Amino acid sequence: MGAREVLQSWKEIASYLGRDVRTCRRWEENLGLPIHRLDGSPKARVMAYKDEIDWWLDAKLHEHDPEKPALAGPGPGRATAPESVRIFGIHIPTSLASFRRWYVLAAFAAVMAVGGLGWRVISNGRPHYVPNGDRPAVAVLPFVNGTGDGGLNYLRESVPDHLIRDLQRSSEHLKVYTFAAVIETVRKLGFEPGAPLTPEELAAVSDRLGAAWLVVGFLARSGSKIRVDYEVREARGAAPLTTDHVPGTEGEMPVVEGRVADGVRRAFGVPTSAGPGSFALCSVQATRLYEAARAIARKYTITTEPAELEKIIALFTQAREADPGCPLAYLGLGDAYQYRFVYEEDSAATLRLMEENYRRAYEMAPDRAETNVGLAWFHYFRRDNDQAYAYLKKALALDPSSLHVLTDVGGFLRSIGMLERAAEFFTRVIQAGGTTVDMYFLRGYTYEQMGLFESALGDYDKMIGLDPTDFKTRCHMARTLILMKRYDAAAAELAVAETLEPGDPYVRLVRALAAAANGDRKAALATVEASRDAARPSRGTYFRSRVYATLGMFDEAVATIESGIDRGFEDIYDYLYFFPYLNNTRDHFYDKLRSDPRFAEILRLEERKYAEILEKYHGL
Repeated sequence: MGAREVLQSWKEIASYLGRDVRTCRRWEENLGLPIHRLDGSPKARVMAYKDEIDWWLDAKLHEHDPEKPALAGPGPGRATAPESVRIFGIHIPTSLASFRRWYVLAAFAAVMAVGGLGWRVISNGRPHYVPNGDRPAVAVLPFVNGTGDGGLNYLRESVPDHLIRDLQRSSEHLKVYTFAAVIETVRKLGFEPGAPLTPEELAAVSDRLGAAWLVVGFLARSGSKIRVDYEVREARGAAPLTTDHVPGTEGEMPVVEGRVADGVRRAFGVPTSAGPGSFALCSVQATRLYEAARAIARKYTITTEPAELEKIIALFTQAREADPGCPLAYLGLGDAYQYRFVYEEDSAATLRLMEENYRRAYEMAPDRAETNVGLAWFHYFRRDNDQAYAYLKKALALDPSSLHVLTDVGGFLRSIGMLERAAEFFTRVIQAGGTTVDMYFLRGYTYEQMGLFESALGDYDKMIGLDPTDFKTRCHMARTLILMKRYDAAAAELAVAETLEPGDPYVRLVRALAAAANGDRKAALATVEASRDAARPSRGTYFRSRVYATLGMFDEAVATIESGIDRGFEDIYDYLYFFPYLNNTRDHFYDKLRSDPRFAEILRLEERKYAEILEKYHGL
């Protein structure tokens, strides 16, 4: 057996992990990063074994790819201007995108010239892909529109989005980052989606995502047709792995996209796809309107500006009018009314419009996973979980590789309390390329409710790496550290949160937990009582019940829990206090309450519900 490989300084450890030294020190303190000190004192020289680091990455952070570290957090070459984060459907904008540099104009002119002449297929000296046992990690970037036709700008995002969904059907051979992860990275680096990128900027995208391979595309005119030129390349490679072009009309884009996707597969020696293709049932005009609406929707789910939602609904309506037989138009309207229901007004009229459009889309295309997912969420909002389960199960059978489907199945399972299965689905999405702030939050919060606090901290730490200026992520970190009784570390995170968002009520709620844990009754009660929402009393319920329980106010704690169980779905469209949460004995805030017979009865009833749920929905 050979000698164990040793990292002999913080600098070597940080380089191996692809993080800065400060982050590694925080990981040691909060996440148990295995560091050894030669004499055992805090100031002693440090060392680490690579095999222990590798095990820790797999066990705690669910990753190990030291050959291609992700660039995250503040520091030289790192992104420092994130836009926003979504927390349980609420998006918090944090900054404006950076201005593009002037020299990009010169790069754009050069790319235009290359596009006009056609990309030369390199035959001599072209690199060959050599399999090494790992799945190639691929990012498809927004395409550049060099046609001169502004009406084709929608293709800059729609073509890569469809390519990614197609390529993800080969997930056993390729790791393909979701378009949400790509767009999030591009924007947070200060680049404009669809603008040409310099080699240095391509490398920055590659580093931040962790993508070893990039698909870069360019749209050009070829007579009366559109030509999609593309190349597959390593971010810092001298020559592309492959280049090619595929011509077609605007109405033939689904066929063109399929040919490009298979070209990418061939570059890596992956079998070509025989899976379902993109929707090809809509007119060109309807498709243009639909894709324009989707581009706005990607931004709306971050800003939740009502005026933007009105634009989305108007465009989808125009698409429906342009082509009444287009299922995409109805599907898009169903999504838009779901946005309105969740973000703006949860009225019966909005729910009815959601159902009408989702149902029409399903009638026109019953064998599309997306239409089944739409109807599943309508039934979920109607509290008809049996039907929601049936449609999600069908969607999963129709397109088992769809990260959209996997995410929604995980979200449904988490909401009804099947936390272990939900975490498995979220992990599948992340490992397949869904490395967004949203996905890490969904999995991290699921781990937290399961009592797997170390794993939750790992995901929250990744969120900080992707968006270091979001105060709510710091609050999530602090809350979990309080649950682990690491009060000093929690106080440090809360101090950062307060610096980022002074006076925010959410920061004060997390501070109330710390105050209650330390026996400061007055401070804890003042905050949780001030947080009450008379219209929706279930909001903040986990904070209030924990504070009451740990302060010995059992009547108030039990009443809060019972109210959350009865009204949680009505207030926030989520089920609260399900059995795995209540049965998490690592949550020390409920320790005193566990001997109360009323709590024991609640636990018994919730366990019975949970057993029924496991029996009914085990097929997901």
